[in-house]
Amino acid sequence: MQKIFIIAISLLLGVACNKKTVDATGFSVTTDKETYSTVDTVRFSFTGNPWYLTFYSGEPYHKYEYSERVTADGIPQLQFTSQMTTGTQTNTLRLMVSTDFSGVYDSTNIYEATWTDITNKAVLATNNTATPSGTIDLAPFITSDHPVYIAFKYTGAAGSAQRTWTIRSVNLSNVLADNTSYALLAISESTAGFKSVAMKAPGVAWTISTSQLQIKGGTTAASAEAEGWVISKPLVLNKVTPDTGTPLKNMTTFMPGYNYIYETPGIYKATFVADNINRYDHKGDVQELNITVQ
Repeated sequence: MQKIFIIAISLLLGVACNKKTVDATGFSVTTDKETYSTVDTVRFSFTGNPWYLTFYSGEPYHKYEYSERVTADGIPQLQFTSQMTTGTQTNTLRLMVSTDFSGVYDSTNIYEATWTDITNKAVLATNNTATPSGTIDLAPFITSDHPVYIAFKYTGAAGSAQRTWTIRSVNLSNVLADNTSYALLAISESTAGFKSVAMKAPGVAWTISTSQLQIKGGTTAASAEAEGWVISKPLVLNKVTPDTGTPLKNMTTFMPGYNYIYETPGIYKATFVADNINRYDHKGDVQELNITVQ
């Protein structure tokens, strides 16, 4: 009996796969009520048997209307911690932003770019204590026609011991009005996120790891003048990641319904995307239900 069932399924799939047109999904969804509590299970009941079915709960990061969104207005917020040791030189670290840097990481292109000094927006360390920068708003630098670059510029004057700077916990995120947050840059990206350029003294350059950026200047009065930059990858400050749905079934399975629990009160637009699709044809349905959770 089991062998007969398997053969029947195989024949059906073979027919489905060989057809150049597909049937309508015939899909619809209902619930037993519209208002629930946070301990209730929402029971979605289905009709029809689409080949593929995807569920968007309507919660943050899982909204169907944002499933193809790649940019959104928000506030790009930069944060990091800094530590400083050795020497007595002042104003040796600057935080810079450019909207016209060419993306060629050498001294010529760095000097040709326009860099805005935003050091006064950050709190920098005055000793070896890890010091949070505070939240730095980069919204004034959002641009639609060119990527943005963030840089830490280090200088060391000749004639005295130079500073050592360590930057950790770098995080840049696009934070939207609904408090969803989309990561744009993190120290964990290592050399994928930053590149170092030694500008004057070849031995004084930023080193990059998955936990920190660090630059060590000369330690004696004989130290040569130094300048070193560490510059981010190109950044789109209003970038977001498209919202995602949960795949519920494929063409080999049957699903009469689906249970889900909303743990936070609110009004949600639950969306089911049903598809019958092959290389020649596609028919789909989008079914939406408003769910109130108290």
